[in-house]
Amino acid sequence: MTNAVILPPTAASFQRVAGLLVIQRTVRAALRCCERVFVLAGEHAGPLNELLEAEGRADAVEVAKTVSVAEGVLVLIPSDCVLTAGTLERVKAATLDGRPLLFGTAGGARMSLCRPGMLAGIDLGTLAASGAEALWTTLQARGAQAVPLGGEICLPVSDERTAVAAEAALCARLRATAAASDGPLAHWIDRRISLRISRWLVRHTWLRPNHITIVGTCVGLLAAGLLAVGSYGTGVAGTLLFLCATIIDGCDGEVAQLTFRESAFGDKFDVITDNIVHAAIFIGLALGLHHRDPTGHSLVFLGVLLGGFACGVIVSYVFLVLRPDFARSGSSPVSWKGKVRRWSLGAFKAAMNRDFAYLLVLFAIFDHLDWFLWGTAFGTYLFAVLLVGIYRWPEGG
Repeated sequence: MTNAVILPPTAASFQRVAGLLVIQRTVRAALRCCERVFVLAGEHAGPLNELLEAEGRADAVEVAKTVSVAEGVLVLIPSDCVLTAGTLERVKAATLDGRPLLFGTAGGARMSLCRPGMLAGIDLGTLAASGAEALWTTLQARGAQAVPLGGEICLPVSDERTAVAAEAALCARLRATAAASDGPLAHWIDRRISLRISRWLVRHTWLRPNHITIVGTCVGLLAAGLLAVGSYGTGVAGTLLFLCATIIDGCDGEVAQLTFRESAFGDKFDVITDNIVHAAIFIGLALGLHHRDPTGHSLVFLGVLLGGFACGVIVSYVFLVLRPDFARSGSSPVSWKGKVRRWSLGAFKAAMNRDFAYLLVLFAIFDHLDWFLWGTAFGTYLFAVLLVGIYRWPEGG
């Protein structure tokens, strides 16, 4: 069993970073990674209990003067550092021998992994709010092994300036993590904008991730309505509004991760609303083109497109969700067949992102949205057929 012990809070523990108090963020991260969570209250027992009761976590976290744990492993966590659940998982994964492990960062933050017996003679309950450094010094004197945390986040916060820097580091980590699934334009443009919006949202609003998903969906549906009008101006306005919706679509996940509010329901809700907006955009596009030229075949192409869209969704779900090993990178292929297959998979993943919103804007500006409709009507079937073909083509040696 792994027990998290959060050291007595300091004044800096109540600085706000990305919408949460530092101590609040630490507690939420610890609850994700450890079986039991203790907070050594020090002089802040009252505020801590109020905070935990407001969050509905009073039964999950023990606010105590001392910790009496006879077995298991202890993760000693400073209360005035911004960290992530990934940081704690990195610490938990380390192997203990006969001495404590003392994890450190370039910024001077420390954490420790040890067994209860390794703290013999140390009364954690008597630590002052500023006693973390004394604890690390004592562990070093007992032969604690120094271990770098590498690129994991554990940033000390002492004032508003360091709180802002920690928030920026969290956002940079989110952007780097999302790079694997974002398209190039989404990575270099959308994420820069959406992260600024997300930081403002967590600082100044009470909106939860699902609320933001609903807002983005409404913007996307409004964009589809503008496209359905059929004029040049509403076509450009609708595509620009859809581009805004794609940026907002990134905010719900960012806010969820920044505030530890990710959920399985939220993930499914996001995917469902994305598909609703995509279908509405294509329908609005076809209706708009039909209004401009009733003698054309826009509605026929719409039927073809929706059928291909359904095929693409089914094939993508089967091969990229139900069979994740199909798209897993694994070792680098050496045969030309394997390299082509790997490159093709990367191209298909890129095609599934929302970079096409930029292409849609260009078609609208040059007044050729009909080209986009025709291309996607048949391109969706080609996408599904090629993905099946790639699946049936073994990577080889």
